[in-house]
Amino acid sequence: MKKKQQIKIGIVGVCARGGHFRAGCEAVGLIIQAVCDINEKELNSAAEILGAKEQYIDYETMLAQAEIDAVIIGTPMQLHVQQSIAALERGIHVLCEVPAGVSIEECRQLVAACEKSDAVYMMAENYTYTKKNILIRELVRQGLFGQPYYAEGEYLHELKEMNEDTPWRRKWQTGVAGVTYGTHSLGPILQWMPGDRVETVSCVDTAARHKDPRGEEYAQMTPVMVCRTAKGAVIKIRVDMLSDRPHSMTNYSLQGINGSYESSRGGSDQDKIWLKELSKDIRWHDTAALMDVDQLAEKYLPEMWRNPSEKAKKAGHGGGDYFEVLDFVRAIRSEAPTPIGIHEAMDMTLPGLVSQQSILQEGKWMNVPDSREWKEGETTKPKQLRMIWPEERLKSVPTWTVPAGYTLRTYQQGDGDNAEYIRVMKLAGFEFWDEKKIEETLRMTVPDGLFFIVHNKTKKIVATAVALHRFHTRAEFGWLAGDPEHKGKGLGYIVSAAVIKCFINAGYKDIFLQTDDFRIPAIRTYLKLGFEPLFFAPDMEPRWEKILNKLNWVSHI
Repeated sequence: MKKKQQIKIGIVGVCARGGHFRAGCEAVGLIIQAVCDINEKELNSAAEILGAKEQYIDYETMLAQAEIDAVIIGTPMQLHVQQSIAALERGIHVLCEVPAGVSIEECRQLVAACEKSDAVYMMAENYTYTKKNILIRELVRQGLFGQPYYAEGEYLHELKEMNEDTPWRRKWQTGVAGVTYGTHSLGPILQWMPGDRVETVSCVDTAARHKDPRGEEYAQMTPVMVCRTAKGAVIKIRVDMLSDRPHSMTNYSLQGINGSYESSRGGSDQDKIWLKELSKDIRWHDTAALMDVDQLAEKYLPEMWRNPSEKAKKAGHGGGDYFEVLDFVRAIRSEAPTPIGIHEAMDMTLPGLVSQQSILQEGKWMNVPDSREWKEGETTKPKQLRMIWPEERLKSVPTWTVPAGYTLRTYQQGDGDNAEYIRVMKLAGFEFWDEKKIEETLRMTVPDGLFFIVHNKTKKIVATAVALHRFHTRAEFGWLAGDPEHKGKGLGYIVSAAVIKCFINAGYKDIFLQTDDFRIPAIRTYLKLGFEPLFFAPDMEPRWEKILNKLNWVSHI
């Protein structure tokens, strides 16, 4: 794109968060060409306010028909990956709200799409652009803190009422244990620790729980995630969207060899800082006062923040929305790399996704993958058979009766379940199953989605299957296995039915599985349950004919 070429942009989710980008777009000269939202009642009004020439209720249609160079994604978080990929595949630049994704598997897909596309991807973490956070970043960059080695970030924003107005929050933000929505806290801190990334996390929460208006407990209360970085620093992140307390939304602290910083926690408390280079006495200084008299701001704050334009000030989030859109435009025009490209976005997003599994295992330390090491094709599986759950059966929850002497339950913490899980998987031919594979599987598992049938007398796990989140409302039935000593009792059917019930109750619309031609008993179970073969390649039809003949199953091919 030529440097002076006007950039036409589309905004999806315009009737909610997406509409807040207007001032930032106007301030940097973007043309809001098209808007999109499923809220048809308010879409026309939003289009008029933003001055958009085109409006759509379908995102794919906007990408295909609108004259746009870039898109701003301001939709619910579970849509971010699929909508980002759809744009990137068309060569349309992407500025996406946080977090980048809601599962590690779909984050892999996003990274792969970014690597294949010539378009720019940037995550819109606006808290990295607030004036105070920019100042601390610059003080670190210029060496005044020395080596940073400890930081804290908090996002304390009570939104129980908002959960009811926007039900997706009830599921994806407060319906999952862990620090999923942690980029507002972790994002600025990672920029204060340049060249570093989180390698391992441990996450815990309290036993206390609030209940929603229907009497259902939230999956979290005030989860705390402790992070260890590649350079040996420690970061503590706390997210609390539920506690009744005085407002104190974003709090930060940073400790370095030669300096300390603590932001205000509200009330009479003030931002405070100590830097060895500026003060021989080890005592706090009022950060705001130092900025007001230009002792810090004039010398260390970037020029763009010393005298921001009136348009920038009005852009939202203290000017953050303006500066992040400005960086996005500069990246599109190849004037500068985006500060929050795909790998920086993963650095801010992945620790929270791993925390979901740590918290289910009583704070177990777990590794955070480095997206820079993901290779193209890693997520491409061999051409296995595929089966899908028919759309007409999405409201038909399977039923079952567990035979006497057995118990159906979900995964429990502790080495006992892990050892038994590995044992039964290897009995079923999955020789590669080990502790690492369990860890990987749990990261993708729907909450309470790993099912076991236990033999009461021996306490052994004798059947298992797992519900895996893959993409938006897409889910994968995974890893049916059983102990041959207990075959013939319908245990495979029961544990499979439990997975399907889990999917349907969670609202998944696209349910599929992959299997091998030789797993005839498992395929019989899938067919009895209601799965149907999917012919996605030319060789599928003859392969399925052969299998169905072996099973004496009436073919509808």
